[in-house]
Amino acid sequence: MSARRLTPGARARRALLVDSIVAAVLAALALSLAAGLGVVAFFALPLLLLGLLWIGVERLVLRLRRRRA
Repeated sequence: MSARRLTPGARARRALLVDSIVAAVLAALALSLAAGLGVVAFFALPLLLLGLLWIGVERLVLRLRRRRA
């Protein structure tokens, strides 16, 4: 392979192309990760609230039973 001489303009365009491709890949990765986290949070938050409500009701019932006894 022969070494080709690149002009500074061609080198800058090539660097811009590589940077643009890397930026597009990182943006796609960040969007897919954020979308995945959003879906998980959408289902996890109501389950967390229901679980905390369940624990609160159980403790309240236990406390009321102890007062009666």
